[in-house]
This record gives sequence, C-alpha cells and structure tokens, in this order.
Amino acid sequence: MEISILCKVVDNYGDIGVAYRLSRQLQKIGTANINLIVDDLQAFNKICNSVSPEKSFQVVEGFSVYNWKDYDFCYSEFSKNDGEKLAVILECFQCGRPDWMEKILFEDKLERTVQVIMIDYLTAEPYAETFHCLKSLTRSAKVQKVNFMPGFTEKTGGLIIDNDWNELPERRRDGRILVFTYERNWQPLVEALEEVQAVQKTKAENNITTEKTILVAQGRGQQSFLDAVNEVSKTNCDKADNDEVRLDVKVLPYMNQHEWDKLLRECSVLFIRGEESLSRACLSGIPFVWHAYPQSEEYQLVKVKALLDRMKQHFKSEDFEVIERLWLDINSPEAEVAEEEMKEACLRFLERADALCYGFRDFSLSLIKNGDLAQNLMTFIYKISII
Repeated sequence: MEISILCKVVDNYGDIGVAYRLSRQLQKIGTANINLIVDDLQAFNKICNSVSPEKSFQVVEGFSVYNWKDYDFCYSEFSKNDGEKLAVILECFQCGRPDWMEKILFEDKLERTVQVIMIDYLTAEPYAETFHCLKSLTRSAKVQKVNFMPGFTEKTGGLIIDNDWNELPERRRDGRILVFTYERNWQPLVEALEEVQAVQKTKAENNITTEKTILVAQGRGQQSFLDAVNEVSKTNCDKADNDEVRLDVKVLPYMNQHEWDKLLRECSVLFIRGEESLSRACLSGIPFVWHAYPQSEEYQLVKVKALLDRMKQHFKSEDFEVIERLWLDINSPEAEVAEEEMKEACLRFLERADALCYGFRDFSLSLIKNGDLAQNLMTFIYKISII
C-alpha cells in the first residue's frame, strides 16, 4: 500500500512538525510505503537536518520526501501505474492539493479508487467527535473523501504517540522552565519568575537546590519575552536597593524534532504554543500553560476553554482554578487583563506546579489510553479499503 501525505508550511514549523511525526510513525508501523509531499523543504530542514532543501526527491528516515513545487517531476512520478502512489492521500490541515495532483485525480482517467483522508487541526471542541470519520463529496466518484480528527477522546483519532511518548517522563522538580509562545507583553510572567527565583535563592542559601533556568525557544514570541526580561532588569537596576535576583535565561537555537522532544520532557514547567508542541505537552504529564494562536473575535478562547473542559475532571476544583485562571488570562486580549492580575495568576501557578503534577499526569495517561493516532489511522484505512 502507498500512502501520500500532503503538507503546506503555514505558520513556523507546527504543520511540518506534525506531518513529519506522522510520517515517521506510519513508517514504523511498516505496512505501507510513505510519501511525504512538502511545499517548504527549507522549513522541514530546520526540524530534520538530514532533509536537503534542493532535492525534488529524497529518502529520509525510511520514507520518501517530494518537493510539492516540482510540477513536472511529481506529475511523472505520481501518475505512474494508474496513480499507484495516490491510493491513499492524507491531506493535512486543509492544505489543498498541488496542481499536478489535481490533474492526475480529475483530468487523467484513473481506474483506481482514491481515498482522500482529511487530517484536521487538533481541537478539544465537541465538533471533533462529530466530524470524525464523516464523509464529504468530491468532483469524482473515484475520489472519495473523509475526515479524520485528532483529538482528546476515544471518539476521535487521538494523538500521535511515537518513540518514548507512551510513557510519562520522571518528574524533574528542579528541571528548567520552557517558554515557547506567541507575541505578548510578558512582563507579568517575568516578574513572577523573578519572585519565585528570589524564594528559590533563599532556599539555595539553606543548601536546597531549586534554581531553574528559563529556556526561551526560537519563534515569533521569543523577542517579546526577551524584551520583557530586559525591561524588568532595567527597572530593577534603577532601584536604590538594588539586590534583585537576575533570571538565568538561555536562548535556544533551532532544534530538530528529536532534540526538542528530549528537551521538553526534561523540563519542570512548560509555557507552550501551537498544535505540535501542545500535543507533546499534553502527553508529557508536565504542568503546562497553553498560549493558543490569537484569532479574530478571540476565538482562541473557545479552543482554550474546550481543552480546559477536557482536563477539568483530572484535578481537584481548587487546583483546577489555578490553571484555568492563568490560561484564560494569557489567552485574553492584553487590554482586558491587568498586569497585576496576570502576574498573580503566574505566581500561583509557578508556586503550585509540583502540587499540580498529579492532574497533568492523570490527563496524559487518559490520552495514552486512547491509542496512537497513526495506528488508529491505519486501522481506519484498512477498514475503508476493504469496504
């Protein structure tokens, strides 16, 4: 069997991150040849260094990678043997199909039936269960299309559970704090981190090692966080009683996916963004805060509240309130949240991170029970192929 995965890189590396992870996992299952078709190989190279941005075709970690933009080469390769490589197409995140593929599917007269499976964005909203495995129409009876929804319940496809993600990492109380967010005024978070660090410094003087390094990842939100660090540092320097505690901030380089996974699992607290890193945080059992992609009319709050609703059952009510308050503050428009209010929410979360672990770990275990998205997908593919 041939499975071809389509991926357009839209926002940083989240889309290709999911497609790359899915390709690896499907290849590992070993019952199909995997073809990953990507429109931005330069971005792919950032998270998988063995990818060559110049090549029209290459083999990476056992699966085939094609340059979406090379019309002639891809048309020639994918039209062979009655479009054999297009028997099953996974269209990731409503990315559409390249022109050469449209020609093969709808202008060339294929004899075979093609299954197009739409892998949608990850969401905890109720519609994920409604849309999962729902069929839709195409321009040809030979091209059959169906939705397959990643998600957080047994009535969806679940999450990709690859490599070490089927086991929770050991809790690292003295691990580092990862900051990977979108743009925002992060001064309240920086001030909260400094206050927590001041307490940790006191403990360190009593031979209790608790100081944490703040790891700042590459991406759109990096500069706004560093600007906040500089602003708080400048304010502290202007004070007469200048005995402030300076944060240990480390700016991370671009990392490949394997390195990123390892680093994330070794942290003690995560401030995370995007679908790919969100899914890893959910599976890690590590206390995390999700900064959702800002959308028009604050629709990101709908997505955030939906995920909070899924998580709520895993926490005591007083503990969940700490998480909910910070998640809603960080994802609300800045004008609607006072800086002191957000700082207080950050402080409460950071101070209670260790005590909140039980709920995050229980939530992760519930997701692992839902099974691996790639394996669930292969089961579904065989089922529709038989039908």
